Amino acid sequence: MCPLPAYCTEEAHGPATMRGRAAEWSAALDLLAAAHEGRSGVLLVEGEPGMGKSRLLREVTRTARARGFSLVTAGMLELSRIPLVESLLSALGEDVIADGGGPSAEPDRRMWRVERIRAGLDERAGAGPVLVSLDDLQLVAPTALVTLRAWMSQLTGRPVAWLLARSTVKAGKAAGRLFDLLEYDGARRITLPPLDDDALTGIVIDMLGAVPDPGLAAFVRQSGGNPYLLTGLMAGLRGGNEIQTCNGSARLVAVRLPRRFQAAVRHLLDQLSPQTRHLLTVAAIMGRSLSPDAAAAVLGTTPAAIVPRLDEALSAGVLTVAGEELAFRHGLLWQAVTDAVPVPIRKALHRQIGDVLFGRGGPATAAAAHLMQGVRAADSRGLAELDRLVDDVLPVSPRTAADIALRVVSLTDPAEPAWTDRTLTAVRTLIEAGRLDEAAGLAESALTRPLTAATHAGLCCLRSEILHMQGRAAEAAADAATILAEPGLPDRLRDVAELVLLNAQVADRDSTLARQHAQAIVEAPGEHGDALVTGAFITLALAAWDADDLAEGLRLAREAVRRAASTDAWCLHPRMILAMLLTDVRRLDEARSVMASAGDDTKVRGRLVWAAAPAVLRARLHLAAGRFDDAVAVAEAGLAATSGPGPHVLMSSALGVLAVAALRSGDPNAAQRYVDRARPGLSEYGSPHAEARFALVTSQIAMARDGAGAVATALAELCEQVPGHSWALVSDPTAAAWLVRTALALDDRARAEIVVGAAERLARHNPGFPAVAAAAEHARGLLDGDACALDRASMDHADPWARASAAEDLGALAASRGTGSRQAAIAGLDQALAGYDGIGAARDAARVRRRLRRLGVRRRHWTQGDRPVSGWGSLTDAERRISELVAQGLTNRQVADQLFISVHTTAFHLRHIFRKLQIGSRLELARRVMEENR
Repeated sequence: MCPLPAYCTEEAHGPATMRGRAAEWSAALDLLAAAHEGRSGVLLVEGEPGMGKSRLLREVTRTARARGFSLVTAGMLELSRIPLVESLLSALGEDVIADGGGPSAEPDRRMWRVERIRAGLDERAGAGPVLVSLDDLQLVAPTALVTLRAWMSQLTGRPVAWLLARSTVKAGKAAGRLFDLLEYDGARRITLPPLDDDALTGIVIDMLGAVPDPGLAAFVRQSGGNPYLLTGLMAGLRGGNEIQTCNGSARLVAVRLPRRFQAAVRHLLDQLSPQTRHLLTVAAIMGRSLSPDAAAAVLGTTPAAIVPRLDEALSAGVLTVAGEELAFRHGLLWQAVTDAVPVPIRKALHRQIGDVLFGRGGPATAAAAHLMQGVRAADSRGLAELDRLVDDVLPVSPRTAADIALRVVSLTDPAEPAWTDRTLTAVRTLIEAGRLDEAAGLAESALTRPLTAATHAGLCCLRSEILHMQGRAAEAAADAATILAEPGLPDRLRDVAELVLLNAQVADRDSTLARQHAQAIVEAPGEHGDALVTGAFITLALAAWDADDLAEGLRLAREAVRRAASTDAWCLHPRMILAMLLTDVRRLDEARSVMASAGDDTKVRGRLVWAAAPAVLRARLHLAAGRFDDAVAVAEAGLAATSGPGPHVLMSSALGVLAVAALRSGDPNAAQRYVDRARPGLSEYGSPHAEARFALVTSQIAMARDGAGAVATALAELCEQVPGHSWALVSDPTAAAWLVRTALALDDRARAEIVVGAAERLARHNPGFPAVAAAAEHARGLLDGDACALDRASMDHADPWARASAAEDLGALAASRGTGSRQAAIAGLDQALAGYDGIGAARDAARVRRRLRRLGVRRRHWTQGDRPVSGWGSLTDAERRISELVAQGLTNRQVADQLFISVHTTAFHLRHIFRKLQIGSRLELARRVMEENR
């Protein structure tokens, strides 16, 4: 039983209006309980402004009054006007002015008042428990604090609960010493910390009657856990109709700091000294974080001189330490301080800060950010500084460089001579930042104005480059040809236009023109710059590759790399091209070495538009090595880097890797989604090589989902194209085998022979490439039913998936020849199963297990592991795979076909899934899968 029934009705975690203070509330209840039992006690409460000290004292006082305590309270309103002794006399009901009967001398009169307070407290304690609640003791004079400690000592043993609070801002040494001494004497001391996310959410629910959505919750967290700031923010947003509630959920309609919140911030800052407020104003304009030495430089002083102001801001909780810098603790407070600075003053401060940072030789991006906001249209010196910053910032932050260049153009009068050069710079930096649509729009707009011939040609060159990157090869070539027809074109621009034309010709349908053009350039190197010559070698390398001369292609690509090493031809990415070709022929170690030597060249040089190239190539390397999960992760990263309208070739390459990886991992539906994402760009801008690769994987997906009959037309087209363009056979060592296998399944031996002939011709003309030879042997073994050829292919393929595929074909061939070859069939299929399992090719492994079951052999494949008995974690790998397919809308028959199991087995697994998840329908299962995949 509870010994104090009166306290049992109190909420265990404190009043509903005081969230997140369960521990502090418990300490206050302990204080009251001790006084109720006749003992004195002291609870010390401290914290930053707005953390709820006064709220806690008010709630404790309310609870004490309800339980019969005699109350003696004083807070900021009293202590800011009259001394502590007079405040307590008033709280005890004494007439502070009259003081009738007291001595006339002031020292004696003060002692008499002190004694009256002690006696008054003692008298009240004789009648019952007393709560003395004193807030904002940082306002009290040191002598009064000494007296307060004396009263507490004199009343020890009496039922008096002392609840004392102070702010850590302007705390003063006396209040700090008092708290230290009282804690030493045995008082309990608590510091109110910022509220956690749950408490903040609770306050929002209390105020709005709705649960904050993720966006509002993230905005609320910027209050830094300060309840005073949060309640002011919510009240202001609600009053300004900037929060919308619907079906019990609240969302932020507009992100504006309401006036009520700004007033709350001013109230907190008003507790700081004027010098500290001045420092914080300048610091806020500098940014969310700042270094003390930079702040001192802007203020025209030394770091040592501003230490007292920084200390005050730190103790107030306005600033906090963030590594080697200081930062505003609350994002909303920083925004409020910034917004409070009038725009003209803000711009002037940005200008000053930019000048200081620029002069100190600090990060160019930091100086640029301020100068962009502070420089005005007529500020020629400031604009010239921004011009220089574009070049400084470009290598480290192309996006920032583009922003600076655009800002400079916007502040420059088109009638000024500098406008054309600044526009050219802006278009160029936008390209290098990967913002191709913006670059194209600015170039088109500029081309409508009267321009010099050189400026017009320069803009046309840049526009042509943009068109090429977007995959619009024909338009890019036409633009470049028009530029080259201009008389008197400067050599530098002529080389640029030639290079754009060359790149566009490479991507066009007929590479003969590109090869002739490139050959003419390399035969007259003295007439052209190194960048153009390097580009010509790359063109010739790709042309040789397309003509099935692989050794020559690698030689020319290596020559391009050699020439690029001594020139500024980095933007052509010769190492990337060489690594791509090496990956095609499965010289993976050499490809990795080339990639490593390239490093982050695309980023270091500032050409962000090509920054995804290394990621896409690494994804291809992972795919070739059978690391499908790694391939997907890296390709997705590369795709994210080209999420804007970046180079089409990178986007299509990344999507191609993802499609193949998804297919080989056993998810043809996901593979189809990647193909669908690539299709719009392919139909409008695609190169023949990209189209061939996607046509192949699209057919493989269709066959995986619907069988060989679904790909008859597409297969015929692919087989007919192979003799003229064997790029697909080179880049995928399993392509020839798949085409032959599928043609034979359709009883189309003639087309199968076409593919085998092309594969063998490719191997014959390139004797130094084992991957090409293995692919030809694999295709021939399928066509002729040659077990020896398939066995050699299963050992010679460099690609692990290709090795497993050849072993499966070997096992299937043996199984088709009757019982006498049963052991050979099992051996081949076991080899294939080990290969597929080793690289996570789940669907292929399932197909091989079905072949083995038909031979009377069962191989365990679903690992049990330590699983719970119910819930999502209890599902086996097979059950999860079935759940995902059912969630995609597949029927039991379609699921069975995908996983190479029977419909009966599918239904059996589905019943177990429903039981483990405690659901009763496919709709509920789909919803659960969606939740787990978030």
